[in-house]
Amino acid sequence: MKISVAQIHPVAGNPALTVDKVATLARQTAAEGSRLIAFAECLLTGGAFDSREDLERGAISLDALAPLLEVSAQTGILIVVGFYERHASSVYNTAALIGAQGIIGLHRKRHLPFMIGDRFTDRPSDWATPVFDTDIGRIGLAICYEIRFPEVVRTLALEGADIVVLPAAWPEQARMLPDIFSTVRAAENMVYFVAPNRNDMDEGMQFIGTSHIIEPSGKTLVRAGLEDGVYTAEIDLAKARNKSLIRDPGIFEVHPFRDRLPETYRI
Repeated sequence: MKISVAQIHPVAGNPALTVDKVATLARQTAAEGSRLIAFAECLLTGGAFDSREDLERGAISLDALAPLLEVSAQTGILIVVGFYERHASSVYNTAALIGAQGIIGLHRKRHLPFMIGDRFTDRPSDWATPVFDTDIGRIGLAICYEIRFPEVVRTLALEGADIVVLPAAWPEQARMLPDIFSTVRAAENMVYFVAPNRNDMDEGMQFIGTSHIIEPSGKTLVRAGLEDGVYTAEIDLAKARNKSLIRDPGIFEVHPFRDRLPETYRI
């Protein structure tokens, strides 16, 4: 099946128009046969906020996602998109997984770096492993900075994720994350790793694009440059469900998940 990663410029300061842009692109991508399209971290709202008050003004509620729910209901495409979410008196950095039945699941970022709007963002008190059953397999969610914590993606893999989607907002200073970390996270966990990154300028910070899809072997299937676009790859979930490397049966076999010894790890 086909899955896609989107790299687009949002409409600065206008979440409603950005939602409409995402909806249009998702509909087009569904028509081309893709089952999933993933968008970047904080795409709908922007991420560069200089105070808690600015963050609260810029955040959106889940109701703002209605046009995306409509597209998914009509086409069946799964949509992952990032935004600052206003929820009661809290604001979260959120990634939503949307399907034909509505919002399948949310991941509210727990690892919050001291930068941009995350300086003023709330860490959710309630948490469950963000792995969700969908029509195309089990999808796990993480966000940007969380790629730096091996335990995050490993937990998703242990919970049966076939595909891990990590919406990102990586500038030049973080280039080693798309260049190195993504490949390692895919290969060490034997999952499809989907990382849509921003490619726009937000309050003086230039993001570097390089959105990508990597297969469980660590092979890059698609990788963008800096330009806008939708990048699509064919995937086979059987590759993510096989957690063994067998070169010569009975002689050369590696079983990284079966051979884990959690009792020896101090993490």
